[in-house]
Order: sequence, then structure tokens, then C-alpha cells
Amino acid sequence: MVPLFAGALLYHRESFEEGYRGNGWYYAAIFFFALAALTDGVDGWIARHFQQQSHLGRILDPIADKLLLVTGIVLLGTIGVAGKGRLPIWFPVLVVSRDFVIVAGTLFLGTLLHGYHFVKPHWTGKVCTFFQIGVVLLGLLLPGNASTWPVLWAAGAMTSLSMVIYLKQGWDLLHQSNYGKPTQL
Repeated sequence: MVPLFAGALLYHRESFEEGYRGNGWYYAAIFFFALAALTDGVDGWIARHFQQQSHLGRILDPIADKLLLVTGIVLLGTIGVAGKGRLPIWFPVLVVSRDFVIVAGTLFLGTLLHGYHFVKPHWTGKVCTFFQIGVVLLGLLLPGNASTWPVLWAAGAMTSLSMVIYLKQGWDLLHQSNYGKPTQL
């Protein structure tokens, strides 16, 4: 769904720049984003309800969720909705930076500590995701509308706070390990 969502938003922008003022691609982008979010929720519910969860699913599902969200945030921050505004650039930069720090930190700890060390999801990450979804939905449905700014600022605050929390969790994992401690002879 992510390529369909991104493609529809990009085609909307391109057709707008060429003088076409129709909203077909715009509505398609909203439809594909909503469909992706809905199917992700249904898929998660089915997996939990019928005990069909797998290790691979626990890895791939959050990656797919993050790909959809980051794609929406980056597109709405760079190209926006044609003729109606876009997100301030600081927001996509913050979101991408946070996700990069989390992924790089996880890979770093996994390599350094010789194995995957699970950083537990924190409530701030879940609230952050909730507000980021709100930003994308409002950015699509009410582009350029000043009434959406409180959600944007809340998402920015939660994105920053969750990054600090995850950095602290990584730091604590590193210090709980034997890494960096002198070996005994």
C-alpha cells in the first residue's frame, strides 16, 4: 500500500503543477493511506485473536507501520498537498532523525553486545505513533489548516521525548552488560 499511497500523492502534485485541478489522485492518496492503516489494524487483531503471531511478524509489522508513517510525513513535509500547504520541515527531520537513532542504536547494541538485545516498547513511543498518525491524517484531510498545529506540536514533543527515553534504555542496556569492563586474568 505504501507505493500506492506515495504514487497517488506524487501524481496529485504533478498533475496540479501541470494545471489540472482535479482531486482524483488526492482522494486516492487518502484512500490508500486509510486502507493501509485499516488493514494493518485488522491484520494485527487477527494475529492476536487467533494466536497467529510469529517472530518474523513482530519484526516486519512495525517496519511496515513505520514505512507508511515516515513516507506520509516526509511527503507531506516536502511536497505537501498541492496548492494547500505542507508540514513544516522540522517535523519530518525530527521523525526521520528519531527513527534513525533508534535503528542505528539497536544495530550498534546488537553488534557490540553480540546478539539482539530487545529495547522494550515504551508508552511514549505508542503515544508518539498515535500523534504522528494524527499529523498524517490531518495533513491529508486539512492541509494548511492552522487548527491542526496543536496535534503537530504534540507529535513533535512526543517524538522528542520518546527518542530520549529510547536513548536512555539503550544506554542502560550497554551499562548492564559486561562491555567495557576490564577482564580478569
